[in-house]
Amino acid sequence: MQDVTRMHQAARGGAPAVAGEGRAPLDPQEAALIARSQRGDLEAFDRLVAAHEDRIYHAAFRITGNAEDARDAAQEALLKAFRALPRYRHESAFSTWLHRIAVNASLDLVRRRPHVPPLPLEEVALPATVGNPEPEAERSELQRRVHQALGGLAPAHRTIIVLRDLQGLAYEEVAEVLRIPIGTVRSRLSRAREALRVLLIDLAPRSSATEEHS
Repeated sequence: MQDVTRMHQAARGGAPAVAGEGRAPLDPQEAALIARSQRGDLEAFDRLVAAHEDRIYHAAFRITGNAEDARDAAQEALLKAFRALPRYRHESAFSTWLHRIAVNASLDLVRRRPHVPPLPLEEVALPATVGNPEPEAERSELQRRVHQALGGLAPAHRTIIVLRDLQGLAYEEVAEVLRIPIGTVRSRLSRAREALRVLLIDLAPRSSATEEHS
């Protein structure tokens, strides 16, 4: 999975390579669905969000830390998106706009609930995946470690890691989602990656760990 590779790179202190740095041109089919949704067409809205709902849930899951909260946040985000859609004017890509709503819904939920420490590794439950069973166990274990480490980060650091390194958003898109300057994105991401690297230091190559202590 791409997020495993990216987070393994982050644990080593490197910047993950992310495809799609520029914003894609407006898809005429998506534009038509947006226009229909803005007129209250529920079927069009269902089709519009179908391409994004898995990524929205994934972002909510990584930010909130558990499946129940992620479902609540994603559902709240889609409801807010439908209500706000008449005011959407294509100032940003639809996916970026939807991510902003989902991130805000997830962070609102995190802020409202009492602080709880990250789950023990054995209690971390990840969404089911389908793939080659041989490497799947290793990938799942790494995913669990990453998820546990994300739970140990401050919400702002966790969110920017999720958007950039797990969701693969470009720096410009992250800036739009969080409504912060690109320079702030870069500096905050650097601090977040360093905090995550410390939590995942044992996943770094043995030679790197040796050099740090030499």
